[in-house]
Amino acid sequence: MRRKTIAVLGLGLFGTSLARTLTKENVDVIGMDKNMDHVEEIIDEVAQCLQGDFTKIDQLKDAGVGDCDIAVVATSQRLEDTILAILHLQKLGIEKIIVKSKNADYRDVLLKVGADRVILPEVEMGVRIARELSNPTVHELIGLDHRNNISIFPVKDKWIGKTINQMNFREKYGTNIIAIRKENTEQFHVEFTGDYIIQENDEFLGISTGDTLRQQFRN
Repeated sequence: MRRKTIAVLGLGLFGTSLARTLTKENVDVIGMDKNMDHVEEIIDEVAQCLQGDFTKIDQLKDAGVGDCDIAVVATSQRLEDTILAILHLQKLGIEKIIVKSKNADYRDVLLKVGADRVILPEVEMGVRIARELSNPTVHELIGLDHRNNISIFPVKDKWIGKTINQMNFREKYGTNIIAIRKENTEQFHVEFTGDYIIQENDEFLGISTGDTLRQQFRN
């Protein structure tokens, strides 16, 4: 299988962290930033890292950004720069364009000009930390979007002895159970049926919509 290539445009704290983590996940990264100090900080850690201006389409072409599967505009200092980058990336035929924004008011604008996803890191992290602090029982692993997330959570006493089908997690809690981890084991098991009888100290991995599941553990 061909390795995915992702362009990270802007190598501040967010962009640098993104580029490093993608590299550790065996993704080929093309990093670009105007500031050579930022480039030199990770130049030995990613597949390709260079000084450049992503508002210039010729520099994006020269860097090979047009061959990327995904591009992330990882800086949000100037709205006009982000819009220019989106327009250039569209011309280059990038399949998925993700942009960082520091202002929620800009989200609709950026989506309308062609961004596939707009990230508000401070807002999204604030929400996630607040959820963890208010209810540490439900451990949110991945936020899929503003309504859906993947979480690990323990069973409640009232679930013990009942089957997955009897509990009807989708209807009652807006949750689809996708894996089960039994007591004193590290591995989650994805091969189970609706007839599985819930045991004390089981843990579930589930995809949840809304806040119904979390409300179950608040009291």
